[in-house]
Amino acid sequence: MFPKKMMMMMMKMAYRSRKMVMVMVIVMIVTVSVSGVVFPSPSPEEKDAGYWERLMRQEVKEALNIRQNHGVAKNIILFIGDGMGVTVNTAGRILKGQKAGRSGEEGYLAWERFPNSALLKTYLLDRQVADSAGSATAYLCGVKANYETLGVTGRVRTDDCYSSRQGANRVDSILKWAQDAGKDTGLVTTTQVTHATPAGLYAKTAQRKWMCDTLAKKEGGGKCKDIARQLVEDSPGKDMKVVLGGGRQMMGAPLEPSYTSCRRGDGRNLVEEWRQEKERQGEMTTYVTNTGELLNIDVNTTDNLIGLFAENTLPYHLDREEGPQGTPSLLQMTQAALAILSKGPRGFFLMVEAGHVDKGLHQNKAVKALEEVVQLDEAVSMALTTLNLEDTLILVTADHSHSLTLNGYPPRGNDIFGVSNLKDVTDELPHSTLMFSMGQGYNYTWNGTKVVRRNLTGVDTTHKEFQFPAAIPTTTWGPAHGGEDVSVHATGPMSHLFHRVHEQAYVAHVMAYSACLGPYLHDCPRPVTTPPPSPPSSPPLHLLNQTHHHNNNNINHTFSNQSVLEEQHSNQHNVTDHSEGGRGDTLNFTEDESHQTDDNIL
Repeated sequence: MFPKKMMMMMMKMAYRSRKMVMVMVIVMIVTVSVSGVVFPSPSPEEKDAGYWERLMRQEVKEALNIRQNHGVAKNIILFIGDGMGVTVNTAGRILKGQKAGRSGEEGYLAWERFPNSALLKTYLLDRQVADSAGSATAYLCGVKANYETLGVTGRVRTDDCYSSRQGANRVDSILKWAQDAGKDTGLVTTTQVTHATPAGLYAKTAQRKWMCDTLAKKEGGGKCKDIARQLVEDSPGKDMKVVLGGGRQMMGAPLEPSYTSCRRGDGRNLVEEWRQEKERQGEMTTYVTNTGELLNIDVNTTDNLIGLFAENTLPYHLDREEGPQGTPSLLQMTQAALAILSKGPRGFFLMVEAGHVDKGLHQNKAVKALEEVVQLDEAVSMALTTLNLEDTLILVTADHSHSLTLNGYPPRGNDIFGVSNLKDVTDELPHSTLMFSMGQGYNYTWNGTKVVRRNLTGVDTTHKEFQFPAAIPTTTWGPAHGGEDVSVHATGPMSHLFHRVHEQAYVAHVMAYSACLGPYLHDCPRPVTTPPPSPPSSPPLHLLNQTHHHNNNNINHTFSNQSVLEEQHSNQHNVTDHSEGGRGDTLNFTEDESHQTDDNIL
């Protein structure tokens, strides 16, 4: 047998590198276990009934001691995992644990420790299964809408430019409501800043594809303003303090002129126009295009920050160049956004989108997609230790699901990207744990007598470019979404309003009610306290380039509140719930409850 100490040493060495984990997997499959189990459970005592009684008693105790926070939210952060349905969430959880050398099923993503969760119905008015545009209109504007439309009511059909220009058919979003209340606002995305999810904050259009003028004219929307122009010319887009993502081509500021995804035909550089307008208003504006520039901004003198780090979408995290000339991570962009927005005395609204969860799933590249879930987990974990949860509402949800399945009775701890050999599979071929109902991974042939699927024997299914099997072939961006409900996880003021199955439009209303914004400005029966005029101190920018890692028993965060970190590095993990009176009640659970040791925040 493989020596236990040597095995554990390899587990620890593999913590920071998925590539090293792959090497460990190959060795352990050959030398350790004929069952195919690769990653061990962190709790050998889980086989005893007493272990589960202790663990579940503690969970009951935590539930009994939850306090509802009826305060008014000063800040709101909305994290979107694009396409992060329940199955994707589960697979991401397992990957997170396996990257730390554990089996993974027993762990948690950061938001899965939030005190309040619910399910959201994602259907559109004209589709059983949603796209990112119609769903964004729901959770950002509070109304259900039609396929591919943004910021308009259900009276506007897809491509109906005329109807989308009628004032009665246009709706405001949480971004506008927050700005009307004097809050600073921003967005972070790994897609283009004009893509469907971020555009849901500010655009009003009958077609999400009208990101630049050439596409709008080509597809019949020539009389409608393209999404990029709406971002820099119209409120509430032009009034954002922070805009970070991709899409230089759409904004008329390409660094690679040969790239022609959505080249502007009007010759305008909208980034420069946006910057000049801000400066005419007496505000200092910084424009950055790579990681080094982002990490070296002067937070104290920067009023507005726009960062466009790619001609189109940003690269996947597994593909990005990590040096100063490369692309910042989702974590680094979120840190920069918080550094700027936290200066405002009246609080802020920020939306952060992990857009490449969806992109990877469309391509059936589960390795890339699930790494994006882990990166979202890093960003959420950082926010939890950066902000005061007593006056900050944090939500994590998805716009829609995907057709990913997790199936086949694989053994506990099997590599989430691995395969299984089960006797009940009638063609006697190995199958991957992860599969898709639709997508580019379709690979079936006819041998003259029957349909034969691809034989995965000897195939490296852990490679980032591997396309997992799909039942129905589609184009790259074909109908691969899933129509089941998605989860929403909430902590902070009024987060207890998420409590059952809700319409997706309910999200916008909870955000508005929590901060007394928009439709709830005069319908907010709670005492609203005016924040002090002096802004809170923002984290030093030099901390932006520090590494943010998960460890088994603690999390080292870049932006840190020293008292929070001291609590995390103590012998107990703390779960804080905030009461009506503004007092935080801390619940404790001990080190030996190792199913929870990786997720020590809420």
